[in-house]
Amino acid sequence: MILDSLLLQARLFLEEDMEISILNSKQIDISSPQKLVLKNRTSMIGTGGTLNIMLVISFEKNILSKLVENFMEGEEIEDEELDEIEDSVSGEVLNTIVGLSLPTFPNRGKGITITPPISVNDASSIYKHKDSKIICATVQTEYGDIVISAVGSKDQIK
Repeated sequence: MILDSLLLQARLFLEEDMEISILNSKQIDISSPQKLVLKNRTSMIGTGGTLNIMLVISFEKNILSKLVENFMEGEEIEDEELDEIEDSVSGEVLNTIVGLSLPTFPNRGKGITITPPISVNDASSIYKHKDSKIICATVQTEYGDIVISAVGSKDQIK
């Protein structure tokens, strides 16, 4: 349910706001892996209150570059600024998707708090522990893949 909401909002955001075509929009498969392999750039948001989970978005390089281009509206980017801007765009995309999804979360999002996004750049994977669960889906765009995931206890991840 949570991942379905995130996927819907991601699709709407990418296609309508960013004008990026999704290649697998008719059928996005959801899986529950033991290990989540991260892409080039990853951002995370934690939720608290009535829903304690971690929401993760991970981008391949080309799709993130296209999102940066769209966010910057053609403005020149200095090489030394690129990492910071990519982190910012990655976090902002996740923040937007989560914010738009909150009303469809359990209890219509009431009692749920969210953390500011954080970036993870040197990790390659996230492992599931005994009582936890990972659910993820890959959104395939014309510019590359985005993996959207939710990580938390088995009773909170559905």
